[in-house]
Amino acid sequence: MATDKYAPPDQHSCTAPDSSWLSRGHKNQPQWNALGAVSFILISGGMSLAWGAGFAVHSAHREELLMTSHMEVSWYAAATVGAVLGALCTHRLPLQPVYIFGSCLVLVSGILFLACHECPAAIITARYLDGLANGLVFVPAMATVGEISVRGMRGLLASTVEQLSCNTGILMQLLYTAVWQVDWNVTIAADQVHGVLSIVYGVVALALASTLCVESPVNLLLRSDEQQAVAALRHLQRPYMVTSETLIQLDEHKHYVATNREMSWWQSVRMGLPPLLKLLALRSLNALCLTLVVWSALYETAVQVATHYQAWPYVIFGVMRWCGCFCVLLLVDTTGRKKPTLFGCFSCGSFALAFATLFGRTPHMITALALLFSLQFFAGLGQTASAVYLTEAFPLAVKPHYVAVVYVIELFLRLIFCSFAPSPAGIVAYFYVLGGLSIAFFFLSIFCLPETRLTTLSEAQHKFSKWFNKDF
Repeated sequence: MATDKYAPPDQHSCTAPDSSWLSRGHKNQPQWNALGAVSFILISGGMSLAWGAGFAVHSAHREELLMTSHMEVSWYAAATVGAVLGALCTHRLPLQPVYIFGSCLVLVSGILFLACHECPAAIITARYLDGLANGLVFVPAMATVGEISVRGMRGLLASTVEQLSCNTGILMQLLYTAVWQVDWNVTIAADQVHGVLSIVYGVVALALASTLCVESPVNLLLRSDEQQAVAALRHLQRPYMVTSETLIQLDEHKHYVATNREMSWWQSVRMGLPPLLKLLALRSLNALCLTLVVWSALYETAVQVATHYQAWPYVIFGVMRWCGCFCVLLLVDTTGRKKPTLFGCFSCGSFALAFATLFGRTPHMITALALLFSLQFFAGLGQTASAVYLTEAFPLAVKPHYVAVVYVIELFLRLIFCSFAPSPAGIVAYFYVLGGLSIAFFFLSIFCLPETRLTTLSEAQHKFSKWFNKDF
């Protein structure tokens, strides 16, 4: 029988499910522990994204954020630099020192927010540090998360580390924003709360990076250190011993490295172009669902529904986005990645078009607000699988560089639409465009987006390299 060069020997030997989902979660928990530091750094990044997207009306620097570009640009510029550095470090340097350095940057950023909350220069510096930390860890984490996890948990791990963490940070930002919106009699400034939370995230991330970080087995195999690769695999599953399953995973990784080493640099570049374009389109929609325009739409709609614009619209907005992401987490390795992505994008586009139609019509503002909340739910739902696609899609030689390209383009789009306050007509046009792009992506993705659940990295990479994939 002919063999598929993308399928390693005994490729189905380690796909049999354990007795329960909980037992599998317990067995594979060390894989999450290895990336726990990244999760907390990205929670801090989610707060900074929301802070720069308008959800900082409580801040003493709100006017400066809108009137001057430096405070706004700082986080995105530093994250871009961090992504470039992260791409250069991935598969060249060990992961642990990168994660430790990123954790320290978040910690210092939180200290600046807490101690110098009235000083604009200190806030700008803090945003630079937090952005650098997020860009620095995002690329190596997304490039290696699929190498650290077993195939049956890859979707859950990647989506939790990136999407759930970022949406948790957004939710935290909106929750404490809500507290200050209702004018509670407190002595601590809201920006100081941002600092306290960042300090907590930085300390926890530093502790996890220092004690539980495990190197990517693929990274070690690239250095021809098979013994350390076996040791890494041993520490990524309970019990901490070498089993037949460990050796099967080692064979998968060796096959993955060997397959990619057969390709030249230019072959890898060409093979990575189809997934690059697909993921640029998907992640661009993610960026467009949380910008200053979206905040302006929330504000303009909510003030006509709530007499004094109380805190609840912020809370519901953040909770809906977080719940949309959480609902998909447990499905990406069973139902798959493609179905939730298609359903989320189609629903998001439909609600965006409906909101644009109703926005500004006073008798229908409560309906428009409900549509905006629903849009955020389906934005979270539709983007959850994009995290695992990032770690599966690209050839090994160009993976960190293409992940960095996707991340930088996403940052650039967020920055463009966070740099000005739109008019009501601009909000309507924005949501019509968002809805149209989401629907167009839905129809194209039916034929172009692959389904990669329970595949090896080599198989997923091969599927993504094709322009058309009609599998579900």
